[in-house]
Amino acid sequence: MKKVLALLFVFSASLALFTSCEKDDICPGDTLTTPVLKLGFYNISNQDRFKSVARLRVIGINEDGTQRDTLNTFPDRSSRTEIDIPLQTSESYSAFLFIKNSSDRTDTLDNGNIEYVELGNIDTLRFNYTRQEEFISRGCGYAVRISELGYNLNPDFTDSIPNDQEWITSVFVQDPNLQHQDTVHVKIYH
Repeated sequence: MKKVLALLFVFSASLALFTSCEKDDICPGDTLTTPVLKLGFYNISNQDRFKSVARLRVIGINEDGTQRDTLNTFPDRSSRTEIDIPLQTSESYSAFLFIKNSSDRTDTLDNGNIEYVELGNIDTLRFNYTRQEEFISRGCGYAVRISELGYNLNPDFTDSIPNDQEWITSVFVQDPNLQHQDTVHVKIYH
């Protein structure tokens, strides 16, 4: 009888232990956390057709105007019709240099230091948006939802001080809330 009670106790304790455990809190790879901004490059003359940007380089810009690293979401200086770019989740804006036909020139300064100069046709795009943090799960944590996406093309230039080298002709935001990650959010015409 003691063996039966001991076996029943072990079985009951094991059943209680295993039924009260939760599955691992691992965030599945297909769970949408913070979205990326999907850009498509289109022909200004035929606005339904993609148009590749030759030797494209995209560099992030800090608030003080200094450059961050070159984006690594696509091969640097490659010809592209679409790219994904990450937006800053700690700020309500992100700014980027879009460089068409990018290349470098190496200059030696008077003091002997070497300076790398970015060549190519450079436009600046600043994206403004509203951020909203949303709890996804214990495994995934929080995500930042982006809404009310807007833009400013070449903000350092005005009609009285034009950018003669501007290669981006027009920008159209077609999904200001970044709801769908499988379609282009912003169309850039050139």
